[in-house]
Amino acid sequence: MKKFLPVALVLVVFSSGCTIPGLDGINIPFLTGGQVVQYEHDVIVIKSLEAVPSEIDAGQSTKIIAYVQNIGDRTIPIQGVQNTQNGIIVELYDYCKGLFSIASTSCKGVASNGVCTIDNILPGEIVPVTWTIEQNRNSDISLKTVCPQDGMKVLVKYPYKTNALADVSFVSKEELERSIEQRDYLAVGDYLVTGQGPLKPYITIEDKQPIPVFTGARTVLGFQFKNMGQGYATEIKAPEISGLDGIGTYAGECEIATMSGLQSVTIIGKESPKYLCKLEISNMNFERRATRVVEASIEYMYTFTKNVQVTVNPKIAI
Repeated sequence: MKKFLPVALVLVVFSSGCTIPGLDGINIPFLTGGQVVQYEHDVIVIKSLEAVPSEIDAGQSTKIIAYVQNIGDRTIPIQGVQNTQNGIIVELYDYCKGLFSIASTSCKGVASNGVCTIDNILPGEIVPVTWTIEQNRNSDISLKTVCPQDGMKVLVKYPYKTNALADVSFVSKEELERSIEQRDYLAVGDYLVTGQGPLKPYITIEDKQPIPVFTGARTVLGFQFKNMGQGYATEIKAPEISGLDGIGTYAGECEIATMSGLQSVTIIGKESPKYLCKLEISNMNFERRATRVVEASIEYMYTFTKNVQVTVNPKIAI
């Protein structure tokens, strides 16, 4: 089975000074960076799409064959994710109906009227879906033609859920003062892991880490969702956020954590706006340093298409 290699982003190094809120007058140089580990974006792909043959004479037929593969490490649909009962939908559409007609559809699932519904696809499994297309003998083809010009289109739609984890690092006021005095202070870079799936959550810590903890200390977390796949997401559910209660209480707007089932993120182009969550640090009790993990997940339906061309030669005049 295919192994997934994490994609590490370039380490960005800053060398400057900053003033820590609550520690007025203490200027600390810091070295900071960040790393994002990302796993496979498109977990369902059309490994191959072909017309056999790709060129026919008027009145003949051809087969459109799509090889649909699960390149993720989980069976799709994932149990417990929305619309799993609908399975994976593979459909031939925009095939120049009238010039062509679908004579048959076959696959390992339920096939009807050009649509194949597959119950599930195992990790690494390749499922062939075949359509037999007939050129309408009654159509008067006088010129060699390709219809549609950009090719017949195969659509794949499936439900999925993507998770992301981020570390949030904290330091006590006393430990921060000690490390600065003894010149062994070292800032911590952001660390984020985003799981498989085309629509990915991204969690950002808007403050430099480790975040100092003192009376009245606050921090801000950002949540954003990006379409990293080759298609588009629909039926996006409200995201699920966990781990914030281990840090503190809401100190202002935190829309992402209070969305109801009737609300969801908005994708504009390829990404959502960044949703900010302001927290008053109140649930932290430690002597030196502490790390908390925040998780974000989102469920959605994902759709992508692929095209294949079929050329029709005109009838031979007798």
